[in-house]
Amino acid sequence: MRNKEELWLMVVKLFSDQGYRGTAMRDIARTLELSEAHVTSLFGTREDMLWHIVSRAAGLFLTQARTVPRTISPAEQLHLLVYRHLEVVSQDREYVLVFLRDWLFLDDVHRQEIQALRETYEAYFYRVIVAGVKEEVFRVPDTLLACLFVLSALQWTHQWFSTKDVLTFTRMADQYSALILSALCSGYAVPLDGAIAYLYQKEEQPD
Repeated sequence: MRNKEELWLMVVKLFSDQGYRGTAMRDIARTLELSEAHVTSLFGTREDMLWHIVSRAAGLFLTQARTVPRTISPAEQLHLLVYRHLEVVSQDREYVLVFLRDWLFLDDVHRQEIQALRETYEAYFYRVIVAGVKEEVFRVPDTLLACLFVLSALQWTHQWFSTKDVLTFTRMADQYSALILSALCSGYAVPLDGAIAYLYQKEEQPD
């Protein structure tokens, strides 16, 4: 007999594989080998399930971003933001896929909540890039365009970023961060000494 957590992971995988619009309640019930009424009693409606998945992914990204301190250089902050983003992608790939692809299918109220969370998350990157330009760490003609570039570079990593061990993850994350920093004309290479101390700290940092 599967426990609720195991059943929930099956629901997330189904949404990830088939998409929200391609997953009917009968599909979920069949996959879990339960009646539709039992599925509803456990997880709510299909819309409730989508909200749970999307809000969890949005929360994971924000929680990670909040661990990046402002006491280190903008380049080091950006390195950590990239690293933290890739951690979520690596550890919660199916949640991330549903979040990025299907959040627009939420009802108006929930969609606006997620949009606000997305904007809050994006603001972490924008603030760091603006600070980097002011300190002449980054050299870009348009800070907003640079921010959109970085976010776009991260958005589709769930399609290919896959690691099986910590060493491989660290090497790939460092290389990807180095590419992004290079695109911003940063003279920094990774790993960055100031960021190293915070790589394994998960506490939220004061602003």
